[in-house]
Amino acid sequence: MAATPEEQSSGFVRSWLLMTNGTIMVGWARTLRVLYRSLDLLRQQHPASPLCTGRLMDYTKLALMLSFLEVTNAGMGFTRSKPHQVLLFSVVRLGVELLVAPMLPCGGWQHLLTVACWSAGDTIRFGCFVLDSLVPGGSLAKSVRYTVGPLLFPIGAAGEMFMVLAAAADGRPYLYAAAALWPVFFYPLFKQLLKQRKKYFAKHKKEIKKEIKAV
Repeated sequence: MAATPEEQSSGFVRSWLLMTNGTIMVGWARTLRVLYRSLDLLRQQHPASPLCTGRLMDYTKLALMLSFLEVTNAGMGFTRSKPHQVLLFSVVRLGVELLVAPMLPCGGWQHLLTVACWSAGDTIRFGCFVLDSLVPGGSLAKSVRYTVGPLLFPIGAAGEMFMVLAAAADGRPYLYAAAALWPVFFYPLFKQLLKQRKKYFAKHKKEIKKEIKAV
């Protein structure tokens, strides 16, 4: 029996999300790997550390640009994410990396902290999205995502603000105004994340109770 147009559309969306989320996951996983190698070489005082050769920033920029696929998915209605929030999230990160990171010293802790949270958080987040596509209805991926996300997101956002503050302290006082905006933009995004987490675990708890009663 031939698939209905609805089934074909659903199959296309699932395949598209699997491909795009997998691509973003790999991009951030590569960044995380380069970051790890950078720190390892730095401890050995190796002159070819990717921290100073530019590879870390190049990989981070690539991963950030690939992340705009999430904006496309939200804008096309393939996900439940709000397009304007995803766009704000992506633009701020890319702006920080393109405009602020070059102002900081090579291997500055603010940048390393930020990239570590970005890469670890999004490798896990998009990896969970991939797992969701492969195992529809599973609970493990969502449980991990809604546990790790609320931990790494605020640390990463704080790292971004610290980067702006460090750049401001180096003779750019106008950037203090930009740093002051961070809590304003962070609050609604974090609030939405916590709302999603609460909603998911409440639903998951009810499902577990139903399964227990059925037994």
